[in-house]
Amino acid sequence: MTQTRYDHLINSHRGLGAATLRDIIIPALLGTETEGILYWIGKDLAREYPVATEEELIVLTNQLGMGELSLKKRSATQQIWELGGPIVDERLTLDKETTSFALEAGFLAQEIEFQLGSVAEAEVQERGRHIATFLVQNDPQGTSDSERTELVEFIHPQMPTTEEPTSKKRTSLFGRKKKADCKI
Repeated sequence: MTQTRYDHLINSHRGLGAATLRDIIIPALLGTETEGILYWIGKDLAREYPVATEEELIVLTNQLGMGELSLKKRSATQQIWELGGPIVDERLTLDKETTSFALEAGFLAQEIEFQLGSVAEAEVQERGRHIATFLVQNDPQGTSDSERTELVEFIHPQMPTTEEPTSKKRTSLFGRKKKADCKI
């Protein structure tokens, strides 16, 4: 690992451990089979977290630390999705040509297969400066044999509100009148 790579990963949105595992260790272990195996691991990951809607898929993708997913185009047999955000930007900045998005492609294919009930496959169509674009193709005539037993139920963290409850009134010390001094 070079100093530049270390500096980049230590300050990563993913953290040094996750970034090292994803972009250094896994490719070193899998070698030339990295793309194919990551695709199938992505499909297996989707089977662990099946979701029913596009909105839930977008939330889950973000929660898994893959990036910010958005649907750009849809037809009866194809969908175009973009994955962006700081995590994707960092990965592409580090090494645009060899950064793999096969895990995300497999994940996306399986989730769309769950939602449509027909066989779906995905591929990375383009790696831009800050985004990865995926083409998901499905066969409406071919039914999926995917088994999903239970849909993921999302936890949406509650953000603290800045508003005070209306039942409580705050009194300012500056708003009170000063009492006259009592003389004896």
